[in-house]
Amino acid sequence: MAERKLLHFIEKHLDVAAAAAITLLSMLIRYGLRDIVSGDADLCLLPWHDEIKNGGGLKMLGQQVGNYNILYQTLIAILTYLPIKPLYAYKILSIFFDYCLALTTGSLVYQFSDGNRKWKGIFAYAAVILSPIVILNSSAWAQCDSIYVCFILLALIMLCRQKYMPAFLFLGVAFSFKLQAMFILPFFLFVYFWRKRFSVLYFLIIPVVMCVLSLAGVVMGRSFRDIFNIYFEQTGEYPAMVLNYPSVWLFFVKSEVEDSTVVLREAGIWFTAAVLLLIMVFFLLKKIEWNPRNLIYIAFFLSYTCVLFLPAMHERYGYLYEILAIVILIWKKETAVLLVPMYSMTLLTYAFFLYDTDTPASVVMTLVNLAVYMGYLFLLFHKKNT
Repeated sequence: MAERKLLHFIEKHLDVAAAAAITLLSMLIRYGLRDIVSGDADLCLLPWHDEIKNGGGLKMLGQQVGNYNILYQTLIAILTYLPIKPLYAYKILSIFFDYCLALTTGSLVYQFSDGNRKWKGIFAYAAVILSPIVILNSSAWAQCDSIYVCFILLALIMLCRQKYMPAFLFLGVAFSFKLQAMFILPFFLFVYFWRKRFSVLYFLIIPVVMCVLSLAGVVMGRSFRDIFNIYFEQTGEYPAMVLNYPSVWLFFVKSEVEDSTVVLREAGIWFTAAVLLLIMVFFLLKKIEWNPRNLIYIAFFLSYTCVLFLPAMHERYGYLYEILAIVILIWKKETAVLLVPMYSMTLLTYAFFLYDTDTPASVVMTLVNLAVYMGYLFLLFHKKNT
């Protein structure tokens, strides 16, 4: 009798049961990776945690530790007071935002889909929370890319709903966590010129939010200039043109090689700006209809462009467009043929870093990456699709 009632409940509430089962399985997967210590954790994250803890936790906010931004350093300082292994503390924080990101992605799909919205939202949630990239990033690597991308997606939702002030507030939070939030900035600039519905002064909301969220460090003796200097210093931290991401610069230099790249680096940044400008002009001339789906398509493509063409890109820097690719897959199933090689390349480069495999970023990967990039351009912006 009890079994029948349970089966009847599952049948009646299949959506809830499926989401619950997916959530449980995703937690078990992450639990199985809890003791993996990545190179970043061993050499950077764990020593920085110890430095903060030994320096008095929140008292250390008055000093720069590693290359943490002040907001993330504040969170880690709080975690030092908890009776938990430092490695687990990092991972729990990132995993919490894995689920926030999955819920936000599901909400985005639910809000802007046509027909069967509930199941499409659940599928988006499941695809993100079970994504090998998302799982490895937080649970194996102890990295926190899910945090800034979660807030970028919240900003995109607000932008799609034409709520510009909240959109920039969420964007400011994203920038407070990671400099890589800059990959979405060209899209917001494009929307400014495209719609002309908000003032350019809205972009000042970003640094204001960063300052507000870093007040704990300021109270402890840091200057407001420090908030931004951390990111300026990060831009020069890696002099190599290629850092295990299959960017176009692999045609010119070897991955991780630093020699003779200083001149190329500056030229590469300006070249990327030129490519972005040409693409924006293309979109403006094409007179693409304003709707949430097209906004997400353009956000995806411009962020993809940044990572593909900018120098010194790590394998993790594609995280934003890889999440948006899941959203796009639900709306355009034909993009599956592109998402599979995209994710395969990322997993190969992740494996190279995490497990020392023989698959670093290569020229072959770059060719595949370019093919995927051009494939998305065709499928998303072909005349019949806009």
